[in-house]
Amino acid sequence: MSDFSKFKAAMFDFDGTVTVPGNYEPSQEMADALVKLTRKMPIAFCTGRQLESFEDHGLETLIKEIPKAELEHFFENLVLIAENGSIGYKFNSSLDEFEEFYRVNWPDEIIGREELMQALDHRIKDFGRVYFRKHRVVVVIRTNEHESGDFQAISRCSDQIYEVCKEFMAEILPDYERFFHIGNSGIGVIICPAIGDKNRGIQEFGKYLVGNRGIEFSKNFKEILVAGDRPEEGGNDFYFLDGKYGTPFTVGNLCPKNDLLEPVIDIDGERLTHDKATIFLISQMTS
Repeated sequence: MSDFSKFKAAMFDFDGTVTVPGNYEPSQEMADALVKLTRKMPIAFCTGRQLESFEDHGLETLIKEIPKAELEHFFENLVLIAENGSIGYKFNSSLDEFEEFYRVNWPDEIIGREELMQALDHRIKDFGRVYFRKHRVVVVIRTNEHESGDFQAISRCSDQIYEVCKEFMAEILPDYERFFHIGNSGIGVIICPAIGDKNRGIQEFGKYLVGNRGIEFSKNFKEILVAGDRPEEGGNDFYFLDGKYGTPFTVGNLCPKNDLLEPVIDIDGERLTHDKATIFLISQMTS
């Protein structure tokens, strides 16, 4: 296990990492842990969600669970990396809202975003639908089981959508991986520009902390702890936990091919997963 005293910032995937799989909002225990961590260092959430979804179904719950006396400090130390790494937001306390500090562009010269969305919506109709609302850069596909509450059914649909998307993209653009990354989150599929994945999110978070907080990092921001739950190839955290930037931990699936990726092991030698693993990581950074 890593030397946790080296970390100067932390970055978390949201669904399945800050939350329990199948639950889209964090627990009170998680909120308490995050507040404690922001007293010590800046944090970022790196999620496939768009800003509005994060505010309505993640942040709103956190706000309710965080003591009012802690909220201002919490927001001062919070960054949101949304849409799988394509857009970054910092909180503007004077305006009481998030504002962008970077955004990547969709490569329209390769294929138009709206064109791709329309074509995919028809292709994946047996398993899901394109989510046309709110996202500014990425293409998001929800499963037909999204509202069912059956996490296994949702996950199966997500896997099927992922396979259809790979097949479709290869048909229209054999070298599509040069321009686009497809990520399976287990609750849906996200297609983002290759220059706007979660690895980009780590870089932008690190650069933001250097420029705005004066925090110094070694090469590739290894003093940022990075945690997610889907590091396998095709998983939504594949480009988040590959170890290129930050120091990665998996709180979900294992990835034997990735020698840099650490599971979360508690003091009794037991492996922890999902929100319990994330809370344990936070406890190590705040002890």
